[in-house]
Amino acid sequence: MIDIVTVVFEQEIPVLRAQAQSLALYGQKLGIRNIYVVLNDAETIASQINPAWWGLLANSVLVIPRTAFSTPFVENGWVSQQVLKLLAASISYNTYSMIMDAKSLLVKEIDPAEFISDTGQIHTGLLDIYPVFEPSRKITSELFDIDLKKQLGPGGVPFIMHNDTVRMMIAETTIRTKTSFPYWFQQKGMLTEFILYSGFVQFLCGGLTVLYSDKNKLGTQVNVSHDEVDQWNQKFFQMTRLDTFSVSIHRTAWKNMLPQQRNEYKEFLIQRGIEAAADL
Repeated sequence: MIDIVTVVFEQEIPVLRAQAQSLALYGQKLGIRNIYVVLNDAETIASQINPAWWGLLANSVLVIPRTAFSTPFVENGWVSQQVLKLLAASISYNTYSMIMDAKSLLVKEIDPAEFISDTGQIHTGLLDIYPVFEPSRKITSELFDIDLKKQLGPGGVPFIMHNDTVRMMIAETTIRTKTSFPYWFQQKGMLTEFILYSGFVQFLCGGLTVLYSDKNKLGTQVNVSHDEVDQWNQKFFQMTRLDTFSVSIHRTAWKNMLPQQRNEYKEFLIQRGIEAAADL
């Protein structure tokens, strides 16, 4: 039912190992056929990634260099990472993809039966679009001749995409822009993958709540961004709540955290069975 797409560069390989363990523990019900580990870095880092990290899911792991997509990539890794997520989802013929950053770690079991209805509607909620993403909203609205007011939840990664819809979005964007999709996306600079996808869903379906639902039944992600270290106590409390299914810490935040805060995070993950967290 749901494949995994995760994009990684060399510095993130230790946390990728922790993610692999978290998927082996908590992703058994996802119906995974393939785990696409996309390298947003030199192809040589592939030798540092061991499919055995994924346990019983090891045979599903495909390590894909970005050169496999036969297109140039910009030096800005934040931009290239986003288009790689879309390109990887487009090659999956499972029904859905769960888009992850390498730092995204599952901390409880995920069961699609709880957030995908029998009709295929995805219950991950809707969100207001933050002002910082206004340029992305404007690009998307102009591209698809819509007025995008909301974006699909639950907010950041992990994010559930419908793979056929991703393919249709790439095709429609290519027709409208008369430009190679990855080239056009990267040249926009301020465009984000989830807002573009949200806009296309609205364009395709006439609204967001046809393919998706405004109710979030997936759960809560707790992501610590680069500038949120001062909110650690609150963030850590949120991580330990029963409805939290995924956690992550941005690498810049990790560098700025106190040793005690890092140890709290590691011990929390180890308690959830993610032993590789000891090496973070």
